[in-house]
Order: sequence, then structure tokens, then C-alpha cells
Amino acid sequence: MEDIKRRDFLKYAGIGGALLLSNSASMGILKSAFAEETKELRLTASITEVDIGIGKPLKTWTYNSSAPGTEIRVKEGETLRVHLKNNLPEETTIHWHGVPVPNKMDGVPDITQKPVQPGQSFTYEFKASVPGTYFYHTHVSYQLDQGLYGPLIIEPKREERSYDREYVLLFDDWAAVDGGGPEASKMGRTRPGMMSMGGMGMGGGMMGMMRRQPEAGEPLQEPIYDAYVMNGKIFKASPPLKVKKGERVRLRIINAAAATTFVLRLAGHPLIITHADGLPVKPLEVDALRIGMGERYDVEFMANNPGRWQIYNLNDGSPAGGWSLGTVLYQGIESKSYNDDSMTRIRLNEYSLLEGVENSYGKPVGKVDKTFRMTLSGGMMGSPYWTINGKVYPNTENITVRRNEHIRFEFFNMSMMAHPMHLHGHSFEVVGSGRSSRTRIRKDTLLIPAHMGEGAVEFIADNPGAWMHHCHNLYHMMAGMANVVKVT
Repeated sequence: MEDIKRRDFLKYAGIGGALLLSNSASMGILKSAFAEETKELRLTASITEVDIGIGKPLKTWTYNSSAPGTEIRVKEGETLRVHLKNNLPEETTIHWHGVPVPNKMDGVPDITQKPVQPGQSFTYEFKASVPGTYFYHTHVSYQLDQGLYGPLIIEPKREERSYDREYVLLFDDWAAVDGGGPEASKMGRTRPGMMSMGGMGMGGGMMGMMRRQPEAGEPLQEPIYDAYVMNGKIFKASPPLKVKKGERVRLRIINAAAATTFVLRLAGHPLIITHADGLPVKPLEVDALRIGMGERYDVEFMANNPGRWQIYNLNDGSPAGGWSLGTVLYQGIESKSYNDDSMTRIRLNEYSLLEGVENSYGKPVGKVDKTFRMTLSGGMMGSPYWTINGKVYPNTENITVRRNEHIRFEFFNMSMMAHPMHLHGHSFEVVGSGRSSRTRIRKDTLLIPAHMGEGAVEFIADNPGAWMHHCHNLYHMMAGMANVVKVT
């Protein structure tokens, strides 16, 4: 099957094509003498009313007046230059999640740059050297849970697989009040805390007694979310993903949520995983996709089962027991009723089932020079803090390594909640992913299971600078589960 032509790709690229075609003016794409090598655009952060489909507009924080923000799509090897204008009432930055950027472009306030003050601007510039599915988001305070994120796609110079159609899907959790999750938390709309005994992780791991009211200066509690969106719309307001029978369809799936792990199911269709956190893996067929905060997966499916099908979060095995999120609609289907989904098994994307693909985007780690053990804990008896080795950021211990040293992180989760641990500036090999004879998968975010769950990663510290390493549950990070990796 021939690769899709550029004009047809934009026609069929779902949110990407729609945003690129309809929002080119708002993107502020600038003409450049190096148009073939540099893509230049403007992003304005501001407070805007958006409609997610709940019957009333919400006043939230946006890039270029939309949530999610403008899709950015560049080619491998191009230079991306983004001019950020801050029209918010407080400082902000942009972090390029998963992209190995130079340290000063990483967007972490007071570590890699001074935050951009209200009314001021900052220019980010870096080479899009590693193709894949990424996203960009603020790294200041609780702003991610107010809508400041958008997709970033780096297309490879040569596509190894061919597709008839592509959609970019961002999933998020919403507290449906003006100002989003932080405002809901301030209003007291928060999840219950956990008791020291019991609280076995049901419903996101947040059972038991109510937390005490936070004192001044304490971090916000995780809010109760009452809406879940795909590309900024709840299920009833989300336009269907249209396909034709016989097509091979690619889905670039991004979990941009602040505090929700999704288990996504496309009713009536298995999914074939082809990439994890932007990097290729050997194709693996699953029935549902577990995706933690900050993770991304590219999947494909064959459109060989005509009908109107739900995309939903798998809870008890049926759409009625989970959250409906979106629709896949075959051409020619007129019925408004959804096809029933039936499963005799549920195959999930366990890391141990995924096998990496050797490529030029990362050297094998080999022999390890230094090992760091990190115990993740917190959230017990109503405590508002989450810790690494018993300490709360910024009082956590910095990890200092020399450039090009081979580093191993070992995680031990002593808490009742899973933690998606994300390392800036690097990708890592997931230790124990598959048999020893297999090529390890490479990622930048790893979901560590609750209840004494374990995980380990290894990487080459080849990107100098001070890098954040943290849980990508926003409320855990802001409550202390973070440290800094210094590559000297």
C-alpha cells in the first residue's frame, strides 16, 4: 500500500488535519528564509471560554484560544521555533514532553529557565531529532489541569508502516468548573483520602476516610473529575472518527490528564500497538490499552467490522460500566444505535509483552555504572504529601551523574496509588520488559503499580543539564514526588 500523499494526509489526519487546515491563521505560522528547515509559529497562553459539551462554556486556560492547543506537526530533522506569549495572570512555561531538547529549552521554571511573566514572551527553539508522538504542556503549578497542553507530532523522514487514515487523540480529565481542577480542589471538591489499613485501590485507589482540610501552604488535593474528554469534548459532543471498510487506521493516543489512568477499548476491534512513547515496538495485539498520565501509544486497527462503535474506558468490561469517550463510525452506517461489544478475553499492554525495535534513536545501555533506588510513598492517613525516599521536593535528594554514565533507577511503590514516573531530557530502557533475549522497549514515562509495585529503567546520561524527574500525576508532583537529575 502506497504512503498517503501530503494533501490526503492532511485531509484524513483527524484533529491534526482539522487544526492545521482551519487554524493556520491562529497558529501564526511565520514565513522564513529557511522554510524547508525551520518551522516557526506562535502560541499565546490566555484565559478563554471553551465548550466541552456539558451545556455551558467553561472559562479555562488555553493555547491559541483552544483546549487542547494547536497541533504542532514537524518533520524529523526540522528546527522548531515557537514564540510563546503569556497573556495569563501568572507566570508560565512550555515543556516538550518526551522530546530530548537542550536543557535550556525544557521549560521547567527556575531549573532550566526563568518563568515567562505575564505580558512577556519567550522563544523555544530545538531540532526535532527523534520522530514520534509527543505533547507539549505547561510546567508551572497546576496549570496543566486548567487546559494548557497540545499535541506535538514529529513525522519520520521515512515511514516504516503505511496507513489509510490517521487520528490524533488526546484524553483528559475535567473538573467542570471555571478554572478546572485547581478551582474544584479549592472549593472542596476532592477525592477521599486513604486509611492506613484497607483502601485497596478501588476507584483509583482513593478509599477510606476524608482527608482533613489542608492548612495554608499545603498542596492542593486531587479533585473529583466529573467529565472525561477526547480532543476537548465529552462523549455526546465528540465528532465521530470516520472510517471506511478495509482501511488501516492509525491512532496516536496521548494521555494528557492530570490524574487519571485510562484503560481504553475500541469496541469490536483489537488494537495493534506499534509505538510506545513515540518509539517503535514490535507490533502487539491487545484488546484494551492501559495508558498512564504522560504516556503515549501509537496503535492501528483494521476497519473490518462495519458499524457505530464506542471508544470507552474499560471498567467492568462494558461501556455501561466505564466512561464513553468517543465514536468510530463506518461510512454508510445510518443507524444511531451503537453496536454491542463482546469480549471473551481482555489482553492488556503489559510492559513485559512489549518488545523493542533496534533503531538509531538510542544506544543500548549495557553495563550499568550507578544504581539509584527510589521508594515512592505518601497519601496515607490524610497526608497531603507524596515522597521519594521519604522526602518532599524540593528537599528530595538530587541525583548527580557524569555525562555518558550508564544509570539505573529502581522504583518501589509503597503507596496505594500507581505513579507514572517521567524523566526529562532522556528516554530509557524498561528493565524486565520481555525475556532477556528481547530488545528492551524505550520510553520516557513508566507506570509503577500500586501496592508494593516495582519497576526499573536504565539510560545513558547523554544530555547535560539539570533535569526534572517526577510522578506525572500532577497532584503528586506538586505534593512532593519529584527530584532533580544533574548530568555534569
